[in-house]
Formats: sequence, structure tokens, C-alpha cells
Amino acid sequence: MIGGMEAPMTIGEFAARCGLSAKVLRTYADLGVLAPSAVDPASGYRYYDAGQLAEAATVVLLRRAGIALADIAEFLARPTGERLDGWERSLRAEVQARRDALAEVCARLGLRTARTRGVTMMEIRPVENREELGKVFDLLGAQVTIHLDTSDFRFADLDARFPNDQPLMLTADTESQPVGGALGFRNDHGVVVLRILAVVEAFRHRGIGRRLVERVESEARILGAERIALGTDEAVGFWFHLGYTPNLLFQWVYDQAVHDEESELLLAGPLTGLRHWRSSFNDVPQLYVELDEPRLDLLGTVGGLLTGCHVGFMMSKALRAPATAG
Repeated sequence: MIGGMEAPMTIGEFAARCGLSAKVLRTYADLGVLAPSAVDPASGYRYYDAGQLAEAATVVLLRRAGIALADIAEFLARPTGERLDGWERSLRAEVQARRDALAEVCARLGLRTARTRGVTMMEIRPVENREELGKVFDLLGAQVTIHLDTSDFRFADLDARFPNDQPLMLTADTESQPVGGALGFRNDHGVVVLRILAVVEAFRHRGIGRRLVERVESEARILGAERIALGTDEAVGFWFHLGYTPNLLFQWVYDQAVHDEESELLLAGPLTGLRHWRSSFNDVPQLYVELDEPRLDLLGTVGGLLTGCHVGFMMSKALRAPATAG
């Protein structure tokens, strides 16, 4: 020690004091983390200052938290509390996702009831029979803007495909009472149509909706579906953040006679240059317009030009089956 300051340490000495091996220190230095304070140009020996021990301790803790070295290098160059908060939120989300996955396995095997964050006991399961299907549909229909019940044509699609698509018709129960659900079916092209998803107001913002969507996607993959789709006039951001691609869907349910006129008006005006295709459903003319992101402004613009058409978002997501071992 000279003048109250420690002399530089060799890489071996520094490794012994910080708990990292010399090999790890060399690797870290190559990646821009814990670079030596000096390198002898003749021998190539690396030297570290005592002040770097505190930085080494920070690196050890961040690695223990699972932070990537590249992120650690950026953080050490400009450490901020906001960055730490972001990592903590990500870690919490990852841990919760793993817990949810384990709970789902337990529920599938009947080992114990699946738990959902924010709810004491939550079970997500297929509806047991047509009677329960009707009750769940009525419950979910009461939660959406346009109230629905089993007299609506949307229920007929579900009822007709039960029990072949029973795994896609889910209820979320707490204390044996349904508080939400997701009801879907496979159409004639093998695409899963999610007819309705809703959660009772008192149980919203607890991750139940997300869990329901994940379960539907899992069951859809098992059934061999390649895509899942749904129509929505609200909560577009929820679906977008879950990886669903937005399309505008125009359906001439009010006046089919104006279909050609209004289609040309749209395609020559606000929809110019956007990829589109035409189809029909139950003899109702339809127009799809592909978007990169939800365009609520565009929805408002086109809505003011139409008289015979309902316009909303059609969200879809490609399902990728896990790769099998060769």
C-alpha cells in the first residue's frame, strides 16, 4: 500500500478477493464487464484496482438475479433505479408465469386446484355439459356492451359443436362460482373462433382474462388448429399485447345493397393502399383490411362513411405447435 492506497492486484489476487475465477474475469472483460484497470503491454498481465471490488460485487449480485452480461455492462455505465425497477417487474412476471404454468399442470392432472394471481382459489376448466354451457354464456353475455343470452345466434354455433370442441369452452371458477370464461369452437376451416371472453367486473385486472386466453391457445394447439381469431369492438389493446394481429372487418349486415358502393368508397378513400380481401359469412358480404397495429382513428373515420355496414376489429394469431424431437 502506498500513501494509503492499495497497489494494483493481479488477476489471480483480484479473483481470490471478489469470488470470481480468473477465467470468468477474462470472459467478462471481453464482454465489456469488469475490464482490468491496466494491462502490461509486454507481458499481457492484467491488473485490477481495489475500487473495482465493489463493482465486482454488484456484477455477482446481478448475475445471481439472472441479468444478462450485455445488460449489466449498460447498467454499470449508467446505473439507474428505473432500470432496476424494470428488471424486478420482469422477474416477478417471469416467476408468476412459471407458477401459473405449474398450477395449470396440477389442474390438468387433477392434483389440486389451479391458482390465479389475486384470487384465493381459481380453477379454469372446460364446461361439463350443455346446461352449464348455457349458464356460462349468459353470465359472460351480461358482461359485454351488447348484452347477450342463449337466444342469440352466437350461442347456436357453440351449442352445435359441443362436445367435439368442449376443451375450448372454459369457465373460470372461484369457490365453485363462475366469475369468467372463454367460449370458442373450430370453424369448418379448422380455425378456432373465440366467440366470447369476459370476466365479472369484481374480478377484473387480476390476470384471469390472460390465463383464459392462454388456456384456449393451449387447447387449440392440442386440437391441431393453426390459427385463432375473434371479433371485437373494444379491448383491442388487450389482444394486441397478447400477440394478436388486428384487421378491420366490415360486414354489410344492415343493407347489403350498398355493399359494392361503400366498398369502393372505402378502398378509394381512407383505405387506399392497405392490403384487403373480400369474403362472406352466412351470405353477408364482408371486407377485411390488414393493419400493423390497432388504428382507432381509422375506425372512427370509416365509420362515419357507412350506412349499411358494421365495422369492428378482427383479431387473429397464428399458433405455432412445439417442435418435435427428430
